[in-house]
Amino acid sequence: MQQGELTVTGTDEVRVPLHKFPSLVHAKFKHELDVVPCNPHHADTLEYDVHHSNTTASGFVLVIRWSVSGVREIVWRASY
Repeated sequence: MQQGELTVTGTDEVRVPLHKFPSLVHAKFKHELDVVPCNPHHADTLEYDVHHSNTTASGFVLVIRWSVSGVREIVWRASY
């Protein structure tokens, strides 16, 4: 298993090299916000998926993309 935490702001993405192709991947915001934004278009978003990569030994990377209005923490886990 691989896992980690990210502190993020703004809109960006990160590519995490994986040991091999995972059987299960999950990423989420560490603390869900209870406050509903005044404008629903400004809601924080998080997406993730596994991609092939020619630059890693295993050939796979976890790509995590986010768009947040403040500082947020993301936790992720890849199981093999």
